[in-house]
Amino acid sequence: MKFATNSLGDSYEPFVTRVLRDQPPRRAPATLETRVLAQLERRATLPWWQQSYAFWPAPIRGAFLLAATLSAVALVVGGTAIFQGPLQKFIIGLAGQFSWLTHSAESAENIFRLFSPVWHALSPLWFYVGAAFIGGAYAMLIGVSAAAYRTLHAPRF
Repeated sequence: MKFATNSLGDSYEPFVTRVLRDQPPRRAPATLETRVLAQLERRATLPWWQQSYAFWPAPIRGAFLLAATLSAVALVVGGTAIFQGPLQKFIIGLAGQFSWLTHSAESAENIFRLFSPVWHALSPLWFYVGAAFIGGAYAMLIGVSAAAYRTLHAPRF
């Protein structure tokens, strides 16, 4: 980085450096220091259940992890039982309202069956070239976007 020079061609850098180094260090206001220390003291006196998970005793962390795992399993099992029970008729009736979705899925499946032989006949090299092309296009997009951003937000002198 070039610093400005005076009429004799001397750089202002040594002068600015010297002036900045001669400045006395600034001290935080006394009120800030007391507030920070009070907050640290208050946090140290909190019981373990009001602190973050990392500060909980190991047996309690293990019990909490076990309880969370069991409740997730119970939620999955219970949800499965509900959807296979009396709500199944309701879901079937609700699905009848969205019959267009079934027709769309069937159309997509027919299109897939139509192009399946072509898909299997292609060499994997085509997929690799296509993936490389798409990756290069994304890299170019990021590069052009970064260049445009730097151009638009460049400092004006």
